Amino acid sequence: MKRLGSDRQGFGLILAVVVVLVIIIVLAALLIVPFRSIPVNESRQAALEQGIESLELNVNIDVGEVSVRFVEDEDVAVALEVSGHHRTGLLGSREPVNITWEERTEGDAIIVDADVVLGDSLIPFFSSDIDCTLLISSQLRTALSVSAGMGGLEVVTSDGVVLTSMDLSVSTGGVRATMVDNVTLEGPMSMRATTGGVDLSWTNVVARDNASVTLSTTTGGVRAKVEQTEGLGSNLTFTASANTGGIELEMNIAGDTSAHVDVHDHAWRRIRAGADRIQRHRHGPEVGELRQRVKLRDLSEHWHRRGEPAPSI
Repeated sequence: MKRLGSDRQGFGLILAVVVVLVIIIVLAALLIVPFRSIPVNESRQAALEQGIESLELNVNIDVGEVSVRFVEDEDVAVALEVSGHHRTGLLGSREPVNITWEERTEGDAIIVDADVVLGDSLIPFFSSDIDCTLLISSQLRTALSVSAGMGGLEVVTSDGVVLTSMDLSVSTGGVRATMVDNVTLEGPMSMRATTGGVDLSWTNVVARDNASVTLSTTTGGVRAKVEQTEGLGSNLTFTASANTGGIELEMNIAGDTSAHVDVHDHAWRRIRAGADRIQRHRHGPEVGELRQRVKLRDLSEHWHRRGEPAPSI
């Protein structure tokens, strides 16, 4: 009889453990597994009022693919469109996205600060199916700052755009910028990624005196494709660094523009060049013209572009 009672107590204990495990699994499923997909379709915009000539745009986005475009628009200074699906557990947040949008004017400038935060989810990648698009009027001189948490970031300029500064950063994901013909860069341009690649395409951009370009990544590669066959306009310094990953420069310069490359440290990097005048420097004396694809031992490469007279990179 005592043994039978002991067996019943043991069975009861096992049953209790099983019940607790089932409850934990059910709760975990309700909280974590993305049973629910909530459509997202949000938009904000700032009107382009009479007398406004410049835009300062500061945007922070925690998760999602970010695309920035410059468009011909006489009525809207900047528009934000957020679309996609937010995935969450049954007991998760029913509010898919929170957008904070603040705008003000100072003189002839409009200043817009925006934050895009997705609804709470215990597993962040469940809510990654989100696209954020920024449309900026190409009529405005623009200071652009975009910070993205998880997801890619891409900026594409258009003919005639004037950038007084551009600061692009991504924590996890790649960052890409396309600087097309007849874009003017008047100040610093920075592209940074913590985990992910950095990619710059540069075609006949006009640089002003305060312009500079900095490309950097902690884990990932840096790639820059530079074509400057028309006048540069002013001195310009490129700086690139990658702690883990390669640095690749593809350069095609002609006309009055020339270049020199300073090489440092001891990691293999690559430069492809087709140019009238490209000079390579390694800790001091010039070692001659660079007219073909070569491998450089480099951890932090510096490309210098100098303007009139005899502008050079």
